[in-house]
Amino acid sequence: MDFLVVRLTGRANNEAIESEYSTSKLTLGADGLVELPGIRSLLTLESKGGGLGFALAKGELSLNGESKKSGVFNPGDVIECQGYTIECVQAPAGFDAAIRISGGQEAPVIPPENLEFERAAWGLRSSSWFLVAVVAIVFLAIPLAGVFDKNLAQQLRETPLPDDALWSSGPLASAHRTVGIADDCDSCHEKPFVMVEDSSCLQCHRNISEHVDLNIHDPELFAGERCASCHREHNEPAMIVSRDNGMCTDCHSDAMQWEKPGWNHMQSVSAFTDEGHPEFRYSFLRPKGPNGAHGWETERAALDENPQETSNLKFNHAVHLDVDKVQDEGTGEALVCESCHQVEQAGEHFVPVTMDNNCRSCHSLSFDGIWPDLELPHGDLRAALVAMEAHYIREFTDPEFRKARAPRPQRRVPGKRFDAATCEGDGLSCGRDEALKEAQYQLAESGCVTCYEVTDTSASNLLDRWTIAPVRIATDWLPASRFDHVAHMALDQSKDTPELCMECHEANGSEVSTDVLMPEEGICLECHSEDHNDSELGCIGCHGFHPKAGFPAVDARLHDMLKTALVKPEA
Repeated sequence: MDFLVVRLTGRANNEAIESEYSTSKLTLGADGLVELPGIRSLLTLESKGGGLGFALAKGELSLNGESKKSGVFNPGDVIECQGYTIECVQAPAGFDAAIRISGGQEAPVIPPENLEFERAAWGLRSSSWFLVAVVAIVFLAIPLAGVFDKNLAQQLRETPLPDDALWSSGPLASAHRTVGIADDCDSCHEKPFVMVEDSSCLQCHRNISEHVDLNIHDPELFAGERCASCHREHNEPAMIVSRDNGMCTDCHSDAMQWEKPGWNHMQSVSAFTDEGHPEFRYSFLRPKGPNGAHGWETERAALDENPQETSNLKFNHAVHLDVDKVQDEGTGEALVCESCHQVEQAGEHFVPVTMDNNCRSCHSLSFDGIWPDLELPHGDLRAALVAMEAHYIREFTDPEFRKARAPRPQRRVPGKRFDAATCEGDGLSCGRDEALKEAQYQLAESGCVTCYEVTDTSASNLLDRWTIAPVRIATDWLPASRFDHVAHMALDQSKDTPELCMECHEANGSEVSTDVLMPEEGICLECHSEDHNDSELGCIGCHGFHPKAGFPAVDARLHDMLKTALVKPEA
């Protein structure tokens, strides 16, 4: 069995020492596996009848106030035995049983008549002062000399003599070996005989966020938690940032205990395995009101719920990756993922795809066949309509332009309509008519309508006739996690980048823009599941403990908000 033994030290803030034991029988007592000096006979704990059986070799103990010598010990039961309180608690993930121990007996007093110091050459007082002097010289004066002489301190560390390790907890973590901290203990230890307070940490780490949103969870649940509860200094070579999965699963293995009415975002996680981890829930941008008239909100959904993307952009991956239909302008070869998607320097996200950077080279915005180098502004429908109307009115009202336009042969632009070379009406009417024809073509036949959701309002005014739904493309599908694209693309040198991309994102078969091309959890588990040792990944490998945007720790800790803030005013 795997036992977790939590021993309360009796110090402030309920500090405890946790120990793990793998044994069929756990013994407690003066000579037991768990040393409890006050218990003279062994107390044995072992599996029994689905619970935790106990038996005391000699004497009796109290189980929930009743005198017993043996029995079954279940979560919530309390044993009192010779000054100790032993409580059976719910075992966390990875353990079969867990107990919490507090209290203990003081050492028995030895009667003075048994000491017989009067027979010694020295009296008791003289012997005491001699021992005090020896201790002071050996364990205080000699190590203290090294404080004033660094060379002497180094020499003492290389000899069997006591050195400054007697009172030093150990070296600082490498991140803290910097000017202002490494040479000044007071920078963190502000008060004598008081553990480092959170205010000391937040002097440098002011921008850190709490792990939990205290607007959602009850602040009282986390009162008393210190930065140093997780970040243990003076413990190198161990890292000051804990990477133990147990730190996460202790709370997240039972998400129901943290639920709040109307809030159900958290799911239980016990391990990164098929059974222990829920399906990925991706973040989708959803419009509030028609075409996002009231803004956009984030909705989370798993792929087995068959969600669809609602970006308002029309795009066909299958067509763009088909070499028979689309080719690279420079090489004539098929487009690949990198043709449009470039990884940012950090390796986690991609540079946003834009018309100017990725599309304009193939999709020209020219609109007048006679002046093919003239292009419409992109991204602003009203500006585009004004530009068309102004251009054609000028073409038909300026005598010089109209004169040049009439005999000029049109240059056929693929996918564009032929513009009228002449018009019988006045210049203003001709210009407006031509602008309306071009707008009709762009917004209802071939042009803007090819990529965007366009609505015809049937208004008589050209500027009010059409509307285009705003485009909002998700840039961070999993905002609460991290993923390094560069590292993953470098794993298999035998495959080119497009082939690696397609292993997770099946874009070459996507014919509609509403397809969600994100991978299922199983793809990650093929390499990173804790069930095998290919490339095991801990919780903190994907999830940061402190979210980038979260409840500020400065507010929660420096202003004592864990206890007094966020109390909703009475209605």
